[in-house]
Amino acid sequence: MNTDIDRVVAHLAPDPGPGMTEGAQALMREIITTRPGPQARPARRTRPVLRLALPGVALATAAFVALSWLLPTGLGFGPRPAAALDIRQEDGYYVVEVKDVHADPDRYEEQLRAAGLEVTLRVVPATPSFVGTIIPTSSTEKRYLDEIKTIDQPGECAKLGGCPIGMRIPVDFEGPAQITLGREARAGEQYDIFASIDVLGEPLHCVPFRGRTVAEVRELLARRGLTVHSFTDTNSYIDAADATKTSVPDSWYVNGGHLEEPGKASLVVSEEPEESDAGGLRNCATPQGS
Repeated sequence: MNTDIDRVVAHLAPDPGPGMTEGAQALMREIITTRPGPQARPARRTRPVLRLALPGVALATAAFVALSWLLPTGLGFGPRPAAALDIRQEDGYYVVEVKDVHADPDRYEEQLRAAGLEVTLRVVPATPSFVGTIIPTSSTEKRYLDEIKTIDQPGECAKLGGCPIGMRIPVDFEGPAQITLGREARAGEQYDIFASIDVLGEPLHCVPFRGRTVAEVRELLARRGLTVHSFTDTNSYIDAADATKTSVPDSWYVNGGHLEEPGKASLVVSEEPEESDAGGLRNCATPQGS
């Protein structure tokens, strides 16, 4: 089975240096999808495809955002909270860094508007390979905003989504724009941005788990402090009622998977083994064993 996530990660491999290749960025833009809202999480996932959760209709302009920090809000009595964002002008760009990834979105917007930026910033839970990933889009033109550049940390990056530490946007950039930033999930939070469990930065990277039984993969996950949250039956994709299962026989075979929430994985399985290219290692150049 060649799932969409396998096609995605095959092109998202980063260069040895910081950041992602142009091909990786192009493919990321292609696979960005919209999730309806916090109450509309689907009852099942038919495929473990990389999904970048971006709000459905949002006005955003480009600010330069990279991690997360705090913004002062309100003029009441008592000490003002630390800034959620660090925004400054530099060489014709707004440079924005997020100081508090858990700040109220209104605090981001207040500080961005004060800087003259029509930007909506959304910070969402992401699996390890996409923590810190910045996704700037235009809700009016439905496109990825190439004008907004990431500032990447120096040196090699061991994450599929790159290792940005900030963003740069031209001071004359005209919005609206929306920026989505991946952050670490808290216990019990479900991921809004996720990738295959074996891509760079994820727990089974370079581990040959595809084609193994559920029992074997449970053991691989347990060694890394993970349990199985749910299963998606490959043969039940067309049947929403039967696609997602809480349990399957340990003798079934695993064809893929992704992290559902911290410490919990969702596996794609089938009753019969399916062909697995590269011996089950689709996202790794150098196998590291189990």
